[in-house]
Amino acid sequence: MAVTAYIFWLGLAEILFYISGFIVHSAAGRILGPADYGVYGIIITLTILIASLIGNGIPIAMSKFLSADLTKKPGLISVIKKKAALAQLILMGAVTAVFFFGAPIIAIMLHDPSLEKLLRISAFIIPCYAADSFYFYYYTGIHQFNMQSILKSLRSVLRVAIIVGLGYFLSLEGFITGYIYVSLAIFLIALVIDRLIYVKRFPTVKATRNEAFPIKKLLSYALPITGFLVLYQTMISLDLFVVKSILRDDYATGLFNGAFTISQIPNYLFYALTIVLLPVISHSTANEHKEKTTAAISIALRMMTILLIPTIALIISYAQPLMIFFFGAQYAGGANALQFMAFGVGLLTLFYVMSFAFQGAGLVKLPLKIAFFGMLLNTTLNVILVKAYGLIGAGIATSITASFVTMALFYFLKKTFSVQLKISSALKIIFSAVMIYFLSFLLPSTKILFIFSGAFLFLVYFSILYLLKELTQEDFAIFKNMIPGFKKK
Repeated sequence: MAVTAYIFWLGLAEILFYISGFIVHSAAGRILGPADYGVYGIIITLTILIASLIGNGIPIAMSKFLSADLTKKPGLISVIKKKAALAQLILMGAVTAVFFFGAPIIAIMLHDPSLEKLLRISAFIIPCYAADSFYFYYYTGIHQFNMQSILKSLRSVLRVAIIVGLGYFLSLEGFITGYIYVSLAIFLIALVIDRLIYVKRFPTVKATRNEAFPIKKLLSYALPITGFLVLYQTMISLDLFVVKSILRDDYATGLFNGAFTISQIPNYLFYALTIVLLPVISHSTANEHKEKTTAAISIALRMMTILLIPTIALIISYAQPLMIFFFGAQYAGGANALQFMAFGVGLLTLFYVMSFAFQGAGLVKLPLKIAFFGMLLNTTLNVILVKAYGLIGAGIATSITASFVTMALFYFLKKTFSVQLKISSALKIIFSAVMIYFLSFLLPSTKILFIFSGAFLFLVYFSILYLLKELTQEDFAIFKNMIPGFKKK
């Protein structure tokens, strides 16, 4: 199956996951109200932040080595998996213990001692989430993208049913504990599937027992990735905690959490590309296919830019109806913050996806360094601007930081892979996005009508690009090949 077909199925699963996430957040915002929703946002964002940052490093490293050895040394698959599982178990056990016993300190740092109990409950999300992620990246490494799509879709359905169900009956604690049960359920399902199917495909045979795969090799790759994830997620989520700590207003934090959630739309939409890029680039570089590496990165960059820019423009244009649609009229006050942060979060999504191209090529330290700079800059700007301008200041800080990070990204993409977006293409894409932004003021945007207006404007956007000869037959072929059944035999 072609890479674009993988992207299609993973993209569908990701869209379903994204929709389920908004259903959960929308339900939480409406059931809990802005104040408790602000607390919910702090607890879940912090816990998932730690679980995904630290918990994904080893699985991502495992995925790279599994992909590189899938055809050359298939006997090593089970060896790599077992060593990664042991390292993950030890690491996440330690992280969970530190988080659980450190809950009082975290609550004090956030200037809200009442958070201690909820933080300790949420600590159990960490090992369950990490176990779930382990199998997700295992299936990435052995190129079972369809299985990933199934598990991702199942996770979407379960999290709506379990989290919203528990939240409805148990309020704030129910919304938090739901995450534990969802991750645990998906892990157990993935484990059973592995035992029934994939353990038999990749058994530990006698010939592999003497083959060396030191755990140090795994950790040396995993640690920079973990560092990158920590820095990137801190950079993108820091403003929520700064708002909570400086403003000390749960209502304002709730409004900002709603805006932050909607600003993540591009992140959800393009996450599937990170899943595919890592193993594809890893495999092509391991086999010294430089042309394939450049082609894969070029296609990903072009696809993202064409789709990302109009998405950002429409989020900015329809910020208020989006807030009201997902969370209710009481959250309309967060629309201005959304407008200022949408641009920045969109650019950071581009940086995040493209960083997996560097990681797949073994250049794990480069995105780490860029993310470190971005984290320091965003921290400084947030502290200054939130004090001065409140919620809007946080959005401005993120957008300024994202601009610098994106410039660094484009510089190193050209230098490392000879990949760049033509200036003429960038100008045509930006021009088309600006046009639909201004056209949006002429179309209805109340209640649910903004959805139809937005869909129409996307068609206008692509029409403008086609008239400007920016969209070519080759581009249409790529989009068609993403959909199984349209691909030419």
